[in-house]
Amino acid sequence: MILSSGKVSACFLREEGYEVNEARDGDEALDLLDKFRFDLVLSDLHSPRFEGMAVLSHLRSISPDIPIIIMTGNTHGDLSATQARGVACISKPLSFEDLRSQISELIER
Repeated sequence: MILSSGKVSACFLREEGYEVNEARDGDEALDLLDKFRFDLVLSDLHSPRFEGMAVLSHLRSISPDIPIIIMTGNTHGDLSATQARGVACISKPLSFEDLRSQISELIER
């Protein structure tokens, strides 16, 4: 599932052979998370109508072992809270090579 990361990353992942479900905002993401099981979640740290950390907390409560990649444009912020929860962080603008590597590493665990 992808939460508010834009069409470019969704298209890239589809081209890589992944099935992608997109959520436009946090409310839609929470609805999808309650209805379906995902192999990985890719989310912006800040998304419309919901903070990425709130989605992360909800996700951890219903599926504690799912791999998560948080994208952020704020390279100066404190991401220790996300990393402490076993969440990979990737800086924007995205490098597709970095994204591909992170996804492969997390899914193979």
